[in-house]
Amino acid sequence: MKFITWVETRLGGRTLEVREVAEIERTASGIDPEELGLTLQDGKTVLKQVQEQMVRTQVELISVAWQPCMHCHRDQRIKDLRSRRIRTVFGAVDVFCRRYVRCTCRGGKPWIMWPLRLMALKCSTPELRYLLAKWGSKVPYRRVVELFKEFLPLADDVLSHVTVRRHTLAVGERLDQRATEPSEYDRPESRRQPVPASQRLTVAIDGT
Repeated sequence: MKFITWVETRLGGRTLEVREVAEIERTASGIDPEELGLTLQDGKTVLKQVQEQMVRTQVELISVAWQPCMHCHRDQRIKDLRSRRIRTVFGAVDVFCRRYVRCTCRGGKPWIMWPLRLMALKCSTPELRYLLAKWGSKVPYRRVVELFKEFLPLADDVLSHVTVRRHTLAVGERLDQRATEPSEYDRPESRRQPVPASQRLTVAIDGT
């Protein structure tokens, strides 16, 4: 027997697309214990393919939404189609998004607009950067890579201890800056309280 996973995309209650993303086959009788339900590899495959379909559909809708000018509502001229690889918790996804030449209905010079850049979308999703920094601050970087590749569909992605270290140190630098930046607390409307002094210091050493 076959178990098929479909992803249905709806917008405003209307179905836009229904696509098959994964298919798992099992015997109908005489099932061995290891064939019961999803295996870890099956789950990673399903998650990766569902993620690819969702991300690509979202980027396509964003690309289409940016085509009309927000002022005169005429379609802006398409410059080209640019690709980007977005790394997520469930694997890397290659997406394509149109670049537009800005409409000059309100004056000014035309310039190139890329929706992915305007929405400040980085190469990695915030959730992935958070998990890398969180676990990179607790266990050795190489162990983080092994852990992620064991349970998440990252085996085909370029994830190394260097990547984990870079994300962890980048988050640490931002936290240090926020903790010591006077403008974070001097403004009257600021609701943040100063960071209290720590009673202990934890040092993480990357074991090789």
